[in-house]
Amino acid sequence: MSAVRGRGSADPPFPGESTAVARELGRGRLVEGLPNGRPQRILHLDATDAPPSLIGRLLVGSYITGQDQVVVTGRGGLSPAHRSEIHRVVDRLLGMTVVDDRPSAIEIQNFVDPCKYELPRLLHRVVEMLQDELVSCHDALTGRRPASLEALDLIEEEVDRLYLLMARQLLLSSEDSRVAHDIDVESHHYQIGYRLVAKALEVTGDLIHGIGTELRQNLVGLRRMPEALGQELALRIRRLGDVLGRTMSAFVSLSVLDADATLNRISEALRTDACLGQLIARSTPERPVAVSAQRIVCNLMMGLEMLVIVNEVTINRSVEPEPATRGGSRVSLVVPRESRSRPTPSA
Repeated sequence: MSAVRGRGSADPPFPGESTAVARELGRGRLVEGLPNGRPQRILHLDATDAPPSLIGRLLVGSYITGQDQVVVTGRGGLSPAHRSEIHRVVDRLLGMTVVDDRPSAIEIQNFVDPCKYELPRLLHRVVEMLQDELVSCHDALTGRRPASLEALDLIEEEVDRLYLLMARQLLLSSEDSRVAHDIDVESHHYQIGYRLVAKALEVTGDLIHGIGTELRQNLVGLRRMPEALGQELALRIRRLGDVLGRTMSAFVSLSVLDADATLNRISEALRTDACLGQLIARSTPERPVAVSAQRIVCNLMMGLEMLVIVNEVTINRSVEPEPATRGGSRVSLVVPRESRSRPTPSA
């Protein structure tokens, strides 16, 4: 299978490309001398023998790794399945657009400016959306706003788009100090930590969306659970939102005391939640309802595990060379405030 290829001497130029300005670049090529002074990568994907799912994943990979232009071709033209997958992926990525669509080839351009958004602002927006999803789930389970669950699909799509944008920015920042400065992540160590945090939040979003799906499909049955169990389940949904807020507050303020306290709280929560899952199995006579409730508990526990990663990154950041040097080799411990439920916009 030949899904990604470079160029041989007999290959024709890609659409809009002069052979005089291109040179070999491994799996793609680099076109020199663009007006903005930044070389533009052109990646050629040969979809002839590649399954549509692979082409879609390669497009996501090209976006994250900073490819500016992608051309997808196939011997005898692109199949309907390939075309459908290409357009599906392009529609869900911020700044990616089809600029030329012909039977023999689809050309895609990435127009997103890697320097436009500071990374802490993007993280803050993702956390806001995750909090909104948890509020919707809690309100649905407690009978307040069941219709609010309908927005979860759109929110989850936006979380995914922002995650991919952050991953793209971070990889570009590791190669370009200007990008690193403009997105406010100049430390190489911080770039790695931010990538872990962004991924942890993206997975947390998937887990919360899974909770919302269980509620939409089984809400009537879940409300028939014993009242005490329903209250415990709602309490844990609200608790995940609180732990998420405290986790991100510790991260942006670099408070190792807050991060340590949150890790201790998560450890205790994971222990008690395992007991709740067993109690649900014993106390809920309707098997489908019990299974649905247990899935919710499992997603909540996995969400807490993702937040463990973020708190560990916070602690690691506090002893990394850059902040330690600036602080005179002394780690600053930020004293926890009484209430810190929402993250601040920037670090």
